[in-house]
Amino acid sequence: MIHIILNFLGFLLIIIWFKNQATDYKSFSKKKEYFKLSRFKSILISILVVALPLILVNYTAIEDVNHISDISFNKNRTIFAFMVSVFITLVWLIYIYRLDIFNKEKKRHIFIVIFFALITTSFAQYPYEFIHQMGFTNTQNPIGSFIYSVFGIGLIEETIKLIPLLLILKFTKAIDEPYDFILYASVSALGFSLVENTMYLERNGIEIINARAIYATVAHMTFSSMIGYGLYLIRFKKTNYSSFLVFLVFFFFAIFSHGFYDFWLINKSVARFSGLTTLFFLFTIHIWFTLKNNTLNASNYYDDRKKINNDRLKIYLIVSLLSIFMLSYIYVAFKWNSQEANLFFVKSTIVYGYIIFYLIATLSKFNLVKGIVKPIKFNFDFLYKKFKQ
Repeated sequence: MIHIILNFLGFLLIIIWFKNQATDYKSFSKKKEYFKLSRFKSILISILVVALPLILVNYTAIEDVNHISDISFNKNRTIFAFMVSVFITLVWLIYIYRLDIFNKEKKRHIFIVIFFALITTSFAQYPYEFIHQMGFTNTQNPIGSFIYSVFGIGLIEETIKLIPLLLILKFTKAIDEPYDFILYASVSALGFSLVENTMYLERNGIEIINARAIYATVAHMTFSSMIGYGLYLIRFKKTNYSSFLVFLVFFFFAIFSHGFYDFWLINKSVARFSGLTTLFFLFTIHIWFTLKNNTLNASNYYDDRKKINNDRLKIYLIVSLLSIFMLSYIYVAFKWNSQEANLFFVKSTIVYGYIIFYLIATLSKFNLVKGIVKPIKFNFDFLYKKFKQ
């Protein structure tokens, strides 16, 4: 139901966009100027990225020639899952790295954090085994399940992702501006999600790539960034409260958000309300954007001559996120057939269409103003976006 509502909102936005275009067209004295390529570049690229795979699968022999047999898939399941997971990681790594415009981080520090994140994530099973042996496990009881989601899943995974951030903070001088805390927290989360995505994709198939790339990976970066933001406030003395209290509050905020996100997905007794995870996810994207914009504005290396090219960033997100979306379509076509792939495409569009639209619209609208730090507050802007050229 939530997905239907969100896509209905998306449909209304499309109508509003056409209405705005008609108004703009009337305002041009020279009608030819309205049809400049730059005006419709984003839409044309979106259509191209989506249409090309649809045409290849439905009107060429590419599906028959490249059909993946069950034997071939099972034999290469781990390789497929790992390659797709690396692709997801690179897409988001490039995005967050592009935002670091004032004092660019060295690539070796980025890969060091990813390396440590891979190591710490490989030991994640041990704290889980420990708490399970102590009798602290997920239950069908909603209250017990919620407590487990927060203080089991949330606490363990956010601690694991925090360790590489603390190591780079303690043993190097790499983190020397506010955005670095968000960057390295997100990088650590990407290392964690690389392992987790490989595991889930291997177990459930590449067709869940959209859920892993658009939901889970972004959620991991968002939760980790909450802790990073708290560390930024402490490091740059942006708060009058004690360092321990600030860290505790933001750490709890992260594990609570993580647990709340997971709870509606893992507890069967509240499965009918799982749409709340989607709404909460949209809200946390807004928070993540605010954290990034705030720390960039607060940079001690701030330079008015350096700007984020939102248009170029939007094109990057369009190409990368829609490529991930269509990769799952191609996979289904090669594994089954074009009919199954087309049905999968329709269902995926209903489930992920608005989410992709919102990610592209939200994560490419940076407004850098030196020293402006906006408060993190709840609002319902995530339910709609006004179309503006």
